[in-house]
Amino acid sequence: MKKLISILFISLCCFVFCYDAAAFWIWTPKTKKLINPKRAIKDTPEEQFKWAMKLFEEKDYKWAAEEFISLVENYKDSDLAPEAQYYAGRAYEESGKYYFAFQNYQKVIESYPFTEKIDEIIKREYELGEALYKRHRGKLMGKELMTDLDRAVEIFQRVRENAPFGEYADKAQFMIGECYKKSEQYNEAIDAFQKVVDEYPQRESVDKAKYEVALCTYLASLKSDYDQELTEEAIKRFKKFTKNQEDPAGPEAAEAAIFLLEDKKAESLFKTAKFYERQKQYKSAVIYYQEIIDKYPKSVFSKSASERLKEIDPLLKKAK
Repeated sequence: MKKLISILFISLCCFVFCYDAAAFWIWTPKTKKLINPKRAIKDTPEEQFKWAMKLFEEKDYKWAAEEFISLVENYKDSDLAPEAQYYAGRAYEESGKYYFAFQNYQKVIESYPFTEKIDEIIKREYELGEALYKRHRGKLMGKELMTDLDRAVEIFQRVRENAPFGEYADKAQFMIGECYKKSEQYNEAIDAFQKVVDEYPQRESVDKAKYEVALCTYLASLKSDYDQELTEEAIKRFKKFTKNQEDPAGPEAAEAAIFLLEDKKAESLFKTAKFYERQKQYKSAVIYYQEIIDKYPKSVFSKSASERLKEIDPLLKKAK
C-alpha cells in the first residue's frame, strides 16, 4: 500500500512540473528550440525596446541588458538599435559590470559613429576607467591582481582614440600613467605622463604630469641599486620644481624627495670609495669621499666620508 502511495505521489509531482514547464517553454519551428515566451524577441523593435526599458526601470539590469542586445541583434537596421546598444551599456554599468559596460558603449561608437550620445559615452567610458582604477586592490596572497588596471588602461586608451583632442583626452592619458604607477611599472608610467606634456602642452594637467614624471623617476630609482642615472635625473627634475615652484604636492614634498635621492647617491659613492680603499687604491677612494662632501654635504654619509679621509691621509703620506 505504501509503495502504491509513493508511486502516485511521484506521478503527481511529474505531472505538476511538466505542466509548469509547458506553461513557460514552447517549441518554435523557426528556431527549432524550446523558448520561454517572456524571453522571446518581440514582434517589432518598438515593442522590444519598450519591454527592455520596463526591465531597466525595474532595476532588473541583467535581463534588461540581454533584451537590449537582443533588439540590436534582431533589428540591427532599426532606428532604435543605437539607443538599445547604449542602454545595454547603461544596464551593465548600473549592475557594476564596468568592463561589459565599456564594451557595449564602445560598440555604439564603432557601429553608430554619428550618434548624438558620443560625448556622453566618452565621459561615461572615462568614468568607468576611473572606477576600475579605484577598485584595484593590489596583491592577493602575494600575487598582483592586474585585471582591473589592465582594463582601465585599455579603456583610457580608447577614450583618447575616440576623441584625440576632446575634453577627456589628456585626462585619460594622465590616468594611463596613474595606472602604471599604481602597478609599480614606473618606466611605463614615465612614458605615459611624458605624453601628456608632449601632446597636450596647453592643458591644465601638464604641470602635474611633469611632477609625476619626476616622482616616477624617483620611485624607479629606488628599485635599482645600480642605475645611478635615474637617481641623478630625479634629483634634477625635483630641483627644477623647487626652483620654479611648480610642485603640485608643495615644495616640502620635493625637498624631501631630493634629500632621499641625494642620500641614495651618496651611499653609492661611499660604497665605491670603500671598494677602492680595500684595494689600497687610496687616491681613487679620496676622490669619491671628497665628492660626497662637496656635492652632498647634508647626506648622512658626509660625516663618514670626512672620517675616512682622515684615516686615509696618513696612509697616502706613507705610500709617497
